[in-house]
Amino acid sequence: MSKYDKYSKEELLALVEKQDNELASKKYGLVWDSEREPEQVVLDCEHNVPVLKRVKGKEIKTSLDQEDNILIEGDNYHALTVLNYTHQEKIDVIYIDPPYNTENKDFIYNDSFVNKEDGFRHSKWLNFMDKRLKLAKQLLKPNGLIAVSIDDNEFAHLKLLLDGLFDEKTKVVVVKMSEASGLKMGAVKKAGIIPKYKEYLILAKQNGVNGLYFDYIKKAKWDEEYNIFVDNFSQTDRDNLNEYFENEELKETDLKTIDKDLLKKIKLTPVNEKLKELKISKIEDVLEWKYQNAWRIIRTAASSSVKKLADKKRKTINQAIISVLSNRDKLLYLVKNDYDLKSKQPRVQIIFADNNLLMHPGDLWVDIKTTGLDSEGGVNFKNGKKPLEFIKRIIKTCSNKDAVILDFFAGSGTTGHAVLDLNKLDSGNRKFILCTYNEENGTQVKIAEEYCYPRIFNCINGNKNVKKLGGNLQYFKTELIKKTDNKDQARFDLTQKCTEMLCLKENIFNLEKEKEDYKIFSSNKKDKFLCVYYNLYDESFCEFVKEIKKLKGKKQIYVFSIDGKVDKDLFKGVNDFEVEEIPQKIIDIYKQLVKMNIPVKANTIFLDFEKAQKKVFVEKDKDESARILRIVLEKTIQKIAQKNRISIFKENNKEEKIAILNDNLYNSKVLKKIQWEENKSYLAIGNHASHGEYDEYNLNQIESFYKYVQFLFNDFGM
Repeated sequence: MSKYDKYSKEELLALVEKQDNELASKKYGLVWDSEREPEQVVLDCEHNVPVLKRVKGKEIKTSLDQEDNILIEGDNYHALTVLNYTHQEKIDVIYIDPPYNTENKDFIYNDSFVNKEDGFRHSKWLNFMDKRLKLAKQLLKPNGLIAVSIDDNEFAHLKLLLDGLFDEKTKVVVVKMSEASGLKMGAVKKAGIIPKYKEYLILAKQNGVNGLYFDYIKKAKWDEEYNIFVDNFSQTDRDNLNEYFENEELKETDLKTIDKDLLKKIKLTPVNEKLKELKISKIEDVLEWKYQNAWRIIRTAASSSVKKLADKKRKTINQAIISVLSNRDKLLYLVKNDYDLKSKQPRVQIIFADNNLLMHPGDLWVDIKTTGLDSEGGVNFKNGKKPLEFIKRIIKTCSNKDAVILDFFAGSGTTGHAVLDLNKLDSGNRKFILCTYNEENGTQVKIAEEYCYPRIFNCINGNKNVKKLGGNLQYFKTELIKKTDNKDQARFDLTQKCTEMLCLKENIFNLEKEKEDYKIFSSNKKDKFLCVYYNLYDESFCEFVKEIKKLKGKKQIYVFSIDGKVDKDLFKGVNDFEVEEIPQKIIDIYKQLVKMNIPVKANTIFLDFEKAQKKVFVEKDKDESARILRIVLEKTIQKIAQKNRISIFKENNKEEKIAILNDNLYNSKVLKKIQWEENKSYLAIGNHASHGEYDEYNLNQIESFYKYVQFLFNDFGM
């Protein structure tokens, strides 16, 4: 017996109409049940305010010339909420390795493992990722990059999710992440299955995946034709030469500079002789040396056209290599100047090995070693460690050596290790922010305390297994402050607790002076200061300003304010400062995040709708009814937008006007034309009621208003 047998014809037609309307309102892309089981850590932010508390006993400080790196222990949703205040549009690169939802106890949702019997396992994973990726996107600089590792289980869903968030400006890289071992192959052969060798890396940028830097990688085999070493030739010389090669407006006068400043001093030596001179003989050492020096190892190639250009010039210049310029296309060529003039096609043209034996890694990364990772960083972490070189490649796509890197699924801390290692290699000043929960997927393993922090400690300080890389670290934990009905008290409580967030925002942590009403902190170089005043203006405020005047360097001042305003004139006589009130900006950002990730609740809409029903049909109060119905319609429009993944916020993160949101829904083909027009009409009636213009409508119109909203509920499955 079908479950539909008990329905009447009218009920079946109503059901078909409802489903038809729902399908008509859906755009191409992901659709999942986002409200069946909301995530508790997200709901926590509705009645609590996330803050950070510094764990001072775990601070690591080895250099006063560098700023501090950050490790945050706690739920990453709460950490990302805090970072939306401290680091909005400040992050250059985000890398994450989230749970793959393999049904093998790797993903927890609301304190329970999600397994294959859970019919909503993909919806839960999408809920989990969608909310975090929305928060993360707001942290990226306009040209910032996010890179996400994933495997087959959720690849398709994640790709569509990121396409939706970044307007399809994404790129997929296939990454070899496993080797074919004898044990694995035996099991594969027996079961007749396909072994897993690869994972995916999905890259996304707001303006398209471009402007990335990649080191070129070795081709599988060295070409022995490249057998001449260019001596007396530096990397700087090669860089300068490359600039000439790329110059499309080269002149003959430029050739004189190239010949004199870059080529005249060169001596050509057979590669084998150079290896003997350097006493390099082992096969693996020889190959490594060749690839390291590919930028100054050459071969020659036959070219009659280049010979013609060189024949005339070689009579006037006597050196190992000369430069020539093609008259037709203005291309620069280098010539080995000892060729036979009588030969028709001598090997004259010089080709550098790195231009042909090195290649861009492209969208298939198979060159990174994936074995022997268990003890990288001096911690024995066997589950899902990513290779250090893999993370370094992602970070280096950003050429800014002062970049800020975020990983909010930090695990064993490979991203932090990679940042420290790169800084050591190229004298960079990159900084990392790592976020990790302390319990690994519901086990008793303390991942932050036992793996992530120890690895960073080992990398900064060094030990017998890990080379010392140097650097600094501040360790934080997330906390929640319960909201109170007393708004002034809530503001005061948040101000008292937000100091650590301000320290993180400014990367200033050294306490210089502490009084009951204020604190002053200094940067590691003592050239920047953070000054925080917690009270209403009191006698202590004059003392606070007096202390600030003594400071030499840039001052960032934060002052508690009830009304969200602060008077700069209070700081007359203070040089080089900026002042900001607290905590209103924090409150505004947190409110916006709550509205973004916690859907408008249908039950609150229906409560107001029930009130309106009584006012319309029992009390015949057209004016109060219109006012309530306007609120119901506005919330309903917001609800429809959220269900269809249309933002209810402007670019400046302020809530979008309902009239514009109504237009956006129509332009996105979510609303039909008649619904769009009816919304405009009834919103206008509601506005008349709100402004006391009661003669602009009558009770019959309000009854129609009520019935229309009811139809809207049905049309959108509410």
